[in-house]
Amino acid sequence: MIKLAEAFEIMMSSARRLDSEHIEISSSSNRILAEDVVSDIDMPPFDKSLRDGYACRRSELANELTIIETIRAGYVPR
Repeated sequence: MIKLAEAFEIMMSSARRLDSEHIEISSSSNRILAEDVVSDIDMPPFDKSLRDGYACRRSELANELTIIETIRAGYVPR
């Protein structure tokens, strides 16, 4: 087994920058973007979690918890 630094050197010595090209979005599957795509609006327009889960205060963990709201994808929290 080789050391991380040696593996990194091997990889970097054979890496090369690829040219970019303009293609139709319908042909873009399995491609890598040449630059970041940034939205000019927040979507959805409210704070959101990146994954499903529960939020609770540590002090409440000793008690039975109550679900106060279920927010489905695309819906605004009440």
